[in-house]
Amino acid sequence: MMLRPNQRRVIFLDFDGCLHQHKAIAGARPPLTAAQIKAGWPETFQHLHILEKLLAGHTDIAVVVSSAWRLYLEDEVLCELLQPISQWFAGSIKKGQRDEEIRAWLDRHPVDDFVVLDDVAKFFLGSWPSLILCNPALGISEPAVQQKLAKWIGNPTH
Repeated sequence: MMLRPNQRRVIFLDFDGCLHQHKAIAGARPPLTAAQIKAGWPETFQHLHILEKLLAGHTDIAVVVSSAWRLYLEDEVLCELLQPISQWFAGSIKKGQRDEEIRAWLDRHPVDDFVVLDDVAKFFLGSWPSLILCNPALGISEPAVQQKLAKWIGNPTH
């Protein structure tokens, strides 16, 4: 997966605590297929429709998976799980420390702006003004998180 030429902004996306509660995937033992995950853990990705609505019409944005799920699943499976937003999917970061791999990804790809959507502050050492932290019980269903993300999406130069 790669960035399209018009994709100049990136959302680095965590899954657990952002798109669903951590308990939504409790007991899963990867690797699993997208179909197995959807059938066995139906509460996963329950907030994905919110992100889809926020992204609608914004073809300049790419979504790159920074979730720990990248450690166990290939990009093709991640894309299938993110099917409603697959047109924005541009792959995942590598399998190292989350903050370091995001920085490395940014060094390799020419983007104008980025935001990180996550629920764990300790994964991001140093200054991360682009970090939008989610309450892990609410994820992106929380109105304050939606407002921050909508502001970033709507204002490319914020």
